[in-house]
Amino acid sequence: MTTLALVNALLLKPAALAAAALGMTAVMRRTGASARHAVWTVTIGALLALPLLALVLPDLRIRSLDAGVRRVSVAAQNSFDTHVVVPAAPKASRFQSVERTLTPSDAGADRDHRVTWTAFLVWALVAVLLVSRRIAAEVRVHRMVREMGVRVEFHHSNAGSVRMVKFDSDPDLASPAVVGLIHPMVLLPRAAASWSETDLEAMLAHELGHAARRDCLTNLCADLAASVYWCNPLVRLAARRLRLEGERACDERVLHGGTDPRAYAELLLRVAHADRCEPGLTTAATAMSRVRELESRLVALLDGRVSHEPVSRGVAALLVAVGVAITLPAAALTVSAAEVPIVGAKVLIGQVMAPEPDRRGDSLASPASERVPLRIDERQLDRRVADALSGEDSVLASRLLVALRHTPTDEGDLVRERARWVFAQTTNGRLITPLLESLSDGDWRVQAYAAWALAIAGDARAVPQLVPLVRHPVWRLRAMAAYALRESGDRRAFDAMRAALGDPAWQVRVEAVEYFAAQGGDDARELIRQRLDDRHIAVRLAVQSARGIH
Repeated sequence: MTTLALVNALLLKPAALAAAALGMTAVMRRTGASARHAVWTVTIGALLALPLLALVLPDLRIRSLDAGVRRVSVAAQNSFDTHVVVPAAPKASRFQSVERTLTPSDAGADRDHRVTWTAFLVWALVAVLLVSRRIAAEVRVHRMVREMGVRVEFHHSNAGSVRMVKFDSDPDLASPAVVGLIHPMVLLPRAAASWSETDLEAMLAHELGHAARRDCLTNLCADLAASVYWCNPLVRLAARRLRLEGERACDERVLHGGTDPRAYAELLLRVAHADRCEPGLTTAATAMSRVRELESRLVALLDGRVSHEPVSRGVAALLVAVGVAITLPAAALTVSAAEVPIVGAKVLIGQVMAPEPDRRGDSLASPASERVPLRIDERQLDRRVADALSGEDSVLASRLLVALRHTPTDEGDLVRERARWVFAQTTNGRLITPLLESLSDGDWRVQAYAAWALAIAGDARAVPQLVPLVRHPVWRLRAMAAYALRESGDRRAFDAMRAALGDPAWQVRVEAVEYFAAQGGDDARELIRQRLDDRHIAVRLAVQSARGIH
């Protein structure tokens, strides 16, 4: 998990969904509240389904601008001499990764990793706490309804038939409210017996609107979304807007029944003044009078420019479809770090399916970025190993078996993982043939794994395919291809390795120096001498250790 992935999941994608809904409802501000409520319902559903949508939908990528990103040319990379270099492993143990350095960027990557996981744990802890509190409020209300001697009476009025819940021991309730996720019930306060028939009709019409749309369930979903994305202010705004539009839609239902807007506004004020709901009840119940939304509701009631007509099912379905069409691209939105190509590099082989993780044009990214995911159980692996050991490439298999038993020493030590991957490619007991085919794979990580194994094999058939990989845009693959060519010692790689002496990545230059040191001859020694003043100490040490240079 990266910081950018966490930001995408918790901030950018949810904010894009909420912003799309805000824009859509702003255009619909003069329409009925039930239409806007439908849009917010779709948005809340999409927010809760966002993790699943992220797995199903293809990424709609936007490249971010990273302050640490810059283009680096071969001639301008002279600022990396401060790296602390660990002496390279001897040739006998070159199963190790080609990179064995401790750089400031590596330390920064580890620090970023710790910060990311700390932020994730904080988010998860707060989210669990908020979700638990919301569910506890729901449980508390339903337990109260179940345990307080409920008597259900059916009331028939112009607003319709409704189950009114009365208690042998009444709760401290001053406002009508609706509870129940599956079977909504109307809770009436003690004062309901003294209300006029007109006021009771208006209140029942409002509460029946909540019951008809299952607003208790919808509001629960909104509260859960606000709890999960508690760090995203736009999601919390979306949850409040859904509740507000639900109340306005029920108000419109009352007005559509013939109630005078001014008289109904006065009724809401009286009920709000008397409202003393039990703590926790208003969270889980849909109360008629919530002070937080009351002002905007009263303004909408008395604004003659706002339509109070209910929306037909056809229009509601159309709005839902439009909302889905808007929210799906927002759910697919993914911001990724900008990719910076190496100046002068050419893509010669296939497609780079896995982008270069190094954002500075040099070898500073975490070695774990080279890892190839592999799913193979131990039983299958044992069979592949046995097949390889008895096949025509048994010599290579026996060497890889040593690598398979290797104990990793750090995060960048991928020896055992590479060996597992190579054995997983075994076909009819053969290893080298599938490895040669993997050099043409579209994923640079697969190509790097194959080059590593072919370096151990020392098979000359790989040289023609390895030569162009030394000019690949991904430095890790270039370094592994150069390592394999250096191990082969093949003269056919002479020109490619001469070009590699000026590679932007010092790991590639080190392999080129060692290749020419093994070649010998005046031309090779002259090429090596040109790197005596290399900007990286590892390359200078490799030049100094080469025989016949001084």
